Amino acid sequence: MPSEHRPVRRNHLAALGAATVVGAAVAGAVAGAAVGAGNTDPEDTAAAVASAAATTATSPASAAGSVAPAILEESPQPVSVDPLLIRSVARQVLLEQEQPEHLTNVDLIARDVLSQSPADPAEAERMTREAMLGSGPGAPVASSPEAEPAIAPPQCPPTARACIDVDGKQAWMVDGGRITYGPVPITTGRPGHETVRGSHHVLRHVRHDHSIPFDSPMPFSTYFTVSGIAFHEGRLDEPSHGCIHLGHHAAAHFFEHLKVGDEVVAF
Repeated sequence: MPSEHRPVRRNHLAALGAATVVGAAVAGAVAGAAVGAGNTDPEDTAAAVASAAATTATSPASAAGSVAPAILEESPQPVSVDPLLIRSVARQVLLEQEQPEHLTNVDLIARDVLSQSPADPAEAERMTREAMLGSGPGAPVASSPEAEPAIAPPQCPPTARACIDVDGKQAWMVDGGRITYGPVPITTGRPGHETVRGSHHVLRHVRHDHSIPFDSPMPFSTYFTVSGIAFHEGRLDEPSHGCIHLGHHAAAHFFEHLKVGDEVVAF
């Protein structure tokens, strides 16, 4: 091999050695520049490469470019308290109770819960469940000293917590066969939408409900049949579509004191 090519090869070997320190791009550029300038001395080329390595190592820009960017862990975003969250909880409650969703207006539940300004998602879930399962808010009912509780009608068994006289248009709350509230006036189902008689159990509560089939408000709804029959505030001068209409204070009292699972008897 001609001797004139040997210095050039040694230049390249020196550059490749330097690549392990400063990277192939820097070393190759320095070696190429040296050869292009006619420098065939391997020691000069190695010195140039070493100088470039020192400069590169101390250069902030190069250091920044040669170090992989740090991966910043994003902190989880907090769950916001909004109608979407409350509607989701309400649907979960209906699913747990095996109740059809179309009988409950979850938008109104969301409106009612948000009006109480829950501080966080946990409190919003608690308020939503209370509104639907009982233990929810009810308007205060004036209390006064009472005499010995009266005996409930014989059609009202001692296991019942509320009884409805469909024909007599009145209702009571009872405990162990004794009346604890009432009787209060009611209206019941009109022809074609008769109130279902028999023994039922409270299923859920909805503070601000709205009848979807009949486009009518149903404040203080206390549901006790899967077909959507409930105690709720309503007009007492006209029949219902099967529900039990109560006055405002009576509806609030039934809503507040009847819990999920309580027996309701209509006779």
